[in-house]
Amino acid sequence: MNDALSNKQVKRVVGDRAEYLVFTAFEKYPELGAAFAIRGSKAYHYEPSAPNMDYSGISSELGLDKDNIIIPFQEHTANVAEYNSEVREYISTDGLVTRERGVVLGTKVADCISLLFYDPVRHAIGNIHSGWRGTLQKIALNGVAEMAKKFGTNPTDLICVMCPSIRQDHFEVDTDVYEQFKGIFPQIIDEITIPKNSKYYIDTVRCNSWMLEQVGMRPDRIIDCGLCTVCHSGLINSFRGNQDNEKHYRNLALIWLKS
Repeated sequence: MNDALSNKQVKRVVGDRAEYLVFTAFEKYPELGAAFAIRGSKAYHYEPSAPNMDYSGISSELGLDKDNIIIPFQEHTANVAEYNSEVREYISTDGLVTRERGVVLGTKVADCISLLFYDPVRHAIGNIHSGWRGTLQKIALNGVAEMAKKFGTNPTDLICVMCPSIRQDHFEVDTDVYEQFKGIFPQIIDEITIPKNSKYYIDTVRCNSWMLEQVGMRPDRIIDCGLCTVCHSGLINSFRGNQDNEKHYRNLALIWLKS
């Protein structure tokens, strides 16, 4: 489909029960599956008072067993865990990694970044939720480190796709948050910041790509899908883009190794 959500890095798929994006960078790996479920199905409806969701719609579209979708209880931490078949709930965890086939790792996001990692040498995957707090805590690096520790992943082998998220033009912060970014990313603070009217606009996507480059990932294997959740809030769920809505929805980023 040729539309506002399709470009050389990402393609939009509209199914009978769900709507989602797929990523060009992953298509050459037949053993790998990945998708970013967006607006158009109650399968990823989220209410703070009722966090249990029904994933039957997107599971049906992708040919997955919904019971194999594992999503941690995200709390904007820097915690990354290896999937364990005996554990169903990952409390205060914002990233999962695994080499287990058939296990679908998920993260829920509205404006935060989901980073999907694949190591085609060790056949390992990771799914990391990095909002601005997670970015300051460098959770993306924790994900790489966990894959290296558990699976022997070499950062030069990794591929990372950054899913749709809020972009610099819309991520407006006050001085207190700016100072935190300045403290953590002094080397690139001028590159990632646009000051305007006593506010600051921060590029968290660049923060994450820069971090990954610093630990040895190849820049050409750090792939930004280029889509802003706020700019496309009519099609992609966005917290800042839909603040007038009583109910806030989440997108669902998924990655798995096929059985």
